[in-house]
Amino acid sequence: MLLSALAGQTASPALAHSFYPHECCSDRDCYAVPKERVRVIPGGWIIDGFRVSHGEARPSPDGLFHICRREDGKGDLIRLPGKPACVWAPVEGS
Repeated sequence: MLLSALAGQTASPALAHSFYPHECCSDRDCYAVPKERVRVIPGGWIIDGFRVSHGEARPSPDGLFHICRREDGKGDLIRLPGKPACVWAPVEGS
């Protein structure tokens, strides 16, 4: 019983971030952003210092904000041509 509980605990973090697509993340670039570092502005948010419009964000499957940044999560926000930014935001009403 204890072994199965521990196995569930070690599997959770990997599953929590399994939605990061390869195009955005190399296992070091993406992370959840605490709500204290998110500011709501007209038409979007300031997330860890980056302005992100509602139309740029992807829907967050876990209800949290997440971003992907170059240079192992320390550089610029990853924005891909013709695709939503590598940002996830909670869906309104969820």
